Amino acid sequence: MIICMFLVYTNYPSSQQNPNSEYLETDANVQNESETTDDNLESIIPELEYLHEIDEDKEVDGYIIETYREYEIYKDEEGNVIKQVPTSNFNYLKYKKY
Repeated sequence: MIICMFLVYTNYPSSQQNPNSEYLETDANVQNESETTDDNLESIIPELEYLHEIDEDKEVDGYIIETYREYEIYKDEEGNVIKQVPTSNFNYLKYKKY
C-alpha cells in the first residue's frame, strides 16, 4: 500500500503535465531519427515523462500491475515532438482488482 501511494505521489506531476500521453505515443508529427540531425538535438534539452506501456500490463494474484516507462521527449520551439527516446527507467503501479 505504501509503495502504491509513493508511486502515485511521484507520478502525479508528470501525469498532470501531459494528460494526452497516449496521443504522444502515436503522434503523426513525430519525425524518424533519420530525419533529424544530431546537431539540432544537441541544442534541445529533453523533457522526461513517464508513459503508460499498455502492452506490459499484467494481472498477478488478483492484482493489476501497470507499467510506466520513462522517455526523453525532444520538442521544437513550437512544441512539436521531434524525437522520443526510451530510457531504462520503469515505474509500476499495483492495485487490487475487484
